[in-house]
Amino acid sequence: MKNFIKTVLARAIGTLIGWVAFFVLIAIIINLMGRNMQSVNDPITTNSILHLKMKGLMHDRMQSMDLEGLLSSRERGMGLFEMIEGISIAKTDPRIKGVYIDIGSFESGWADLQSLHRALDDFAKSKKFIYAYANSYSQKAYYLATAADKIFVEPFGEVEMNGLEMNEMFLKGLLDKLEVQPKIFRVGRFKAAIEPLILEKMSPENRAQNQQLLNDVWSEARKQISSVTQKSPEVIDKAVNSLQVSSAASAKEMGLVQQLAFEDEVLDMMKAKTVGKDHDLNTVTPIRLVKDQTDKGLSIRKGKNKIALIFAEGEISSGESGKGSIGSESIVSDFEEAQADKEVKAIVLRINSPGGDALAADVIWREIQKVDKKIPVVVSMGDVAASGGYYMAAASRYIFAEPTTITGSIGVFGIMANTEKFFKNKLGVSFDGVTTHEHSDIGNSNRPMTDMEANFIQSSVERVYARFLDVVKTGRNFKDVKEVAEIAEGRVWSGMKAKEVGLVDELGGLTSAIEKTAVIAKIGKPYRLEIYPKEEERFLQFAEKFFGDSLDDMLSLKLKSTFSQTKMAQALRTSFLKMSEDSTLLKSGIYARMISVPTIE
Repeated sequence: MKNFIKTVLARAIGTLIGWVAFFVLIAIIINLMGRNMQSVNDPITTNSILHLKMKGLMHDRMQSMDLEGLLSSRERGMGLFEMIEGISIAKTDPRIKGVYIDIGSFESGWADLQSLHRALDDFAKSKKFIYAYANSYSQKAYYLATAADKIFVEPFGEVEMNGLEMNEMFLKGLLDKLEVQPKIFRVGRFKAAIEPLILEKMSPENRAQNQQLLNDVWSEARKQISSVTQKSPEVIDKAVNSLQVSSAASAKEMGLVQQLAFEDEVLDMMKAKTVGKDHDLNTVTPIRLVKDQTDKGLSIRKGKNKIALIFAEGEISSGESGKGSIGSESIVSDFEEAQADKEVKAIVLRINSPGGDALAADVIWREIQKVDKKIPVVVSMGDVAASGGYYMAAASRYIFAEPTTITGSIGVFGIMANTEKFFKNKLGVSFDGVTTHEHSDIGNSNRPMTDMEANFIQSSVERVYARFLDVVKTGRNFKDVKEVAEIAEGRVWSGMKAKEVGLVDELGGLTSAIEKTAVIAKIGKPYRLEIYPKEEERFLQFAEKFFGDSLDDMLSLKLKSTFSQTKMAQALRTSFLKMSEDSTLLKSGIYARMISVPTIE
């Protein structure tokens, strides 16, 4: 009886402590929100400036905040779609007098920066000012800054201008030392995802495609540098080769920046152009400007007819989508829900994916194909639409890509490994078992694979590749599979080259894709956007509707510091998951994907 009473009391006390902790957490959140409520809900005043804060990771769409994000150290990042929408509104909003590109430490692909640059170029037609400032500029940051009227840099900062590079890590030597024997199955001379496991340097085919991709990206960057400096491409290349630019002073001498200044001096210049030097600068973020217009019924997109906009970002897999992943069941559900809405007259699918599970990609392909027979489906490709990402796109009626979008990689591979010697010789571990048939344990990594088994798996890879070629042939209206095979074999193309070989219809960003979709669907203007996937109304997302992106500011206050252990656990968990996602050594299966997206810096 005493033990029973102790148990009941312990559980009751534990439950009570849990509820108290929960309400304390809610009280802290509400208190922090309350401190910011007045400033956040203040009306947007005249003489305001649109503040583009370049910090964190660029996503196609602003990532929703949840409790996990609140308690972790994960950066929320930026949303390309919200930024472009905000810039579009600011162009005609009389309250907005200019744009401030505030460049910090951020991560983005070149294609997303091209979309953002194009939106700023369009904003410039309003004759409102655009200022860009950074303590130091990376080459990507400087490319974005070339959209500004004036580019400022901290007097003792730096401007990187030494050309682009791609670098890969090769693991063959390590695997040899560990006595791990990878078994590779692939189709396509250019399908280089598996090369780090079996080579010590790039193959000639991979080197050639990477060089071409790098050259295409640089040509786009150099075009903007030339426009700012009024110098020829040849002069730009000569300056880069001679490392002529490094310091802020040398950048100004070259004409890359207009003025050396500290940030407070730049802010004073913007005050002089808006509220006056003795007043505080009125700044507004893109997402707040979009929310303001929506609340007032002044959205730039309105009308009875709708275009559904479905975001698909991350690696492709079966099942439900998650943060940074594309689940076939979720995408199919989004298409079904959009099609069921009688006001939806067309669909734009935004793809930003290196591929993934071949079967999951085929399931999504089939859904797109079915829907496109009833209402138009147009694809907008972001930083990357390769392997399974392009597989999905091939089912659509029309495809957009940026000039620097990583496109194609039409190829298939499978990876298995023999780890028997590693476990036995390095760890002293052995395995044994029983089977009912000769090949019941096919794929067992703890024994050598037989020739019959290897041929069996290779034939499966070749079958998937043949399917991939047929999908592209049908979707892109090639005359025969041989035409597709000539541009396939796993080869990666830039968006501009992909258009030349017939994999892409038109160069442009998401805005261009939406406008083209309206034309194809013959719905004209005005029209609304219905965005998928729709977010669940969880507590913090509900709060976000009222507090907008100021929620990010609140997250930097004391709330996070009270959860240091949670942050540490989350960091360890995130790091482990990242390693698991990136590692292909112990994975098996058939993939239509790039193991890692080429990083061009």
